[in-house]
Amino acid sequence: MPISTLFDHNGLQVRLGDELGRGGEASVYALPDQPRFVAKVYHKRPDRDKAEKLLQMVALQNERILSLAAWPVVVLKTRVNGEIAGFAMPNISSYKDVHLLYSPKSRVKDFPPKVNWAFLVHAAANIARAFSVIHDHGHVIGDVNERNLRVSPDSAVVNLIDCDSFQIRSQARYFLCEVGVPTYTSSELQEKTFKTVVRTPNHDNFGLAVLIFHLLFMGRHPFAGRFLGKGEMPIERAICEHRFAYAPDNRLTQMQPPPNSLSLSQVSPVVADHFVRAFSPSGVNNGRPTAASWVNALATLEVELKKCGTNPAHQFFKALSECPWCSIEGHTGVILFVGVVSYDAASGFRLDLVWTRIQGIQRPGAAVAPDLSQIRDQILAAPEAKRAGWNRRIRLTLIVVGMICAIAGALALGLGAGVVWVGFIAIGVARAAWGGAGKDRERYEANRRRAESTHRSIQERWNNEASDIKFQQKLAYLNDLRTQHIELPKLRQSKLQDLQRNLRQSQLRIYLEKFSISSAAIPNVGDTRKAMLASYNIDTAADVTITAVDAVPGFGQFLTGQLLAWRQTLESRFVFNANRGVDPEDVRALDKEIAGKRVSLESSLLKGAPDLMRVGNEIMVARQALAKELENAARELYQAEADARAA
Repeated sequence: MPISTLFDHNGLQVRLGDELGRGGEASVYALPDQPRFVAKVYHKRPDRDKAEKLLQMVALQNERILSLAAWPVVVLKTRVNGEIAGFAMPNISSYKDVHLLYSPKSRVKDFPPKVNWAFLVHAAANIARAFSVIHDHGHVIGDVNERNLRVSPDSAVVNLIDCDSFQIRSQARYFLCEVGVPTYTSSELQEKTFKTVVRTPNHDNFGLAVLIFHLLFMGRHPFAGRFLGKGEMPIERAICEHRFAYAPDNRLTQMQPPPNSLSLSQVSPVVADHFVRAFSPSGVNNGRPTAASWVNALATLEVELKKCGTNPAHQFFKALSECPWCSIEGHTGVILFVGVVSYDAASGFRLDLVWTRIQGIQRPGAAVAPDLSQIRDQILAAPEAKRAGWNRRIRLTLIVVGMICAIAGALALGLGAGVVWVGFIAIGVARAAWGGAGKDRERYEANRRRAESTHRSIQERWNNEASDIKFQQKLAYLNDLRTQHIELPKLRQSKLQDLQRNLRQSQLRIYLEKFSISSAAIPNVGDTRKAMLASYNIDTAADVTITAVDAVPGFGQFLTGQLLAWRQTLESRFVFNANRGVDPEDVRALDKEIAGKRVSLESSLLKGAPDLMRVGNEIMVARQALAKELENAARELYQAEADARAA
């Protein structure tokens, strides 16, 4: 028979209410008479060390700890002066598991539309604040993992749970944390027996960095990626070998992050440096950033964010020139941040006025190259080139006359065969005499080739930069956006009809999305494999397909079969209801999609006229500058050609 009443340290009865949750070690119950608290009751009575640990934790409580942790406030006993059965702790039932926040698909369902990346950064800073408080009191969390954290959907306030597993220091005694999750465990503690290990804040700091990475990088694990070497690279081994998948130099780590991920260069340099130090070999010897250091880095990042000009729901580091979320959403089709929650055809945006402004921008027109024919007519060969030409011709004349005279003289003297030798000697002398003139001619010819190359290069720039092609392309692009905006109601209606035609598939998807991989018991797919799947956006049974799983490193035919078998088992229990109609959630999701597209289109169209004016101005400026450059280059080319002809 379940226990319905326990006793506190004063011998007062504590009445248990409904069971709120059940785990392998204990259950959590509501306390009807004290709604600010809940009771954690163990399935098996704690041993002497555990009971002593709980008593010490109750004695060590203070307001600062209780504001951020479900810390024991009083032990609960089976009877007055009886055995300890559990403890009472603050009630945080309105908070959500942190993994629901950093996974894009669950965030859309479980958190308000206002939740954006700034909210995630703030939540990450609050996690660091909670760790810092625990460390300031001499304790260590030890079993850092996503299940030990909950977050307020409204304020991003974070609360630590399962505090009875923490490593507690009371005076000179340590009550150790005897458990741990490999994907959050630092390299130096991998495969260690925790029952004998006294942990340090530096060990916690590794798990803290993993949690923060999860939040900022949309559920990715920092050591989950594709190994560029031979064989498989499980997350635990990657941690041991410090193979941070997002490291700046993947030649050292031989790791490639999953596709469509945020990159390390897209967070602030300070935050990026914190990740690198937390996951590098130098972090082992107390080199990882502390929780307090993370608080400062993330608080600074919070004030260094800017809104996307295309989608107001997107916020990102202000030093970036382009929004990374727009790119990721465009490639994956997954809505990362909702922001706008309803479709409104009458938004106040006047397409006719905006398009009139766009059409009013003056066109640069076709590029007309400057007339350079008069310059060619004015160019005369330089005096030096003319002198070089005269010298060359005089030398040629003298050489020919000299050779004829030499051969004629040899014949007159009756040298016979010696005439041939005289001819060879004459040719050698002629070559030596001709050498200087030939070098002058080659020098002028080289000048001509250089001038011709320069002129050709500037001519190509004229064709590219002075042309109105970019203006016409921009105008065509804006016209396409205009057409898309006009057809938004048709697009919504078409997608709504698709939902009506695919009712069974829609209901099946909604049904399968209820089954989270992280909490499922799938044969041979443990926490490490689940972290790898999450890093490749496979979070629920609905995401499990052959194509999706094939893209995940380490999932061969056998493990893929295990996942598909799990999904098929769930599918076999699905019952289609033809009378249900289109699910309201699907309609809301469609309206969010259309509203987001409308906001994006209107933002781009509003910037259309200024952008078009800028492009036109750039073309006109380029024409003025290049016309002068083209004239100078043509003048140099014509001069070089004239000199080469004269020489």
